[in-house]
Amino acid sequence: MSMNPKPSSKFPIFTFLLLLLLSSLIISAYSSSDASVEANEPGSDEESDDLEQLIAVDEQLQEDRPEQQSEAETVSKAQRIVLELSGDNTKRVIDGNEFVMVLGYAPWCARSADLMPRFAEAATALKEIGSPILMAKIDGDRYSKVASELEIKGFPTLILFVKGTSQPYTGGFSA
Repeated sequence: MSMNPKPSSKFPIFTFLLLLLLSSLIISAYSSSDASVEANEPGSDEESDDLEQLIAVDEQLQEDRPEQQSEAETVSKAQRIVLELSGDNTKRVIDGNEFVMVLGYAPWCARSADLMPRFAEAATALKEIGSPILMAKIDGDRYSKVASELEIKGFPTLILFVKGTSQPYTGGFSA
């Protein structure tokens, strides 16, 4: 299973550019002649105009950049794409889809917790490219009988089902 690297955030670049712009505006304001600086009393019209210009530049930059989501929001959205299996739907889901990748996990398992976001990202990427692979997960503690029937003996366990027949994943867990 190939993992694409996370896209880099544009927020640090935006912040740097905004600080650069603000510092250049401040420097240019203070580098003007001493006479104009002395004439610039607090609350004057010129100071107001400068502030309005800065606000307008900031608003334009806010409009130009796309809406950003926090990493937690992105992971939460990706995890909703992964189907949660239970005692009621497991057989129907596995038998009703040509390809199903099942992650057997336990909430207390640190390795399961490490794998879960990567699994969700893979599910998102597969959905975006129109892959027929359905990504599903099952809580092996909560549904221990179903996990046992799927031959999940430890956590995390990845099993690929092809037309209802299991193909155990025997590779590593690092990205």
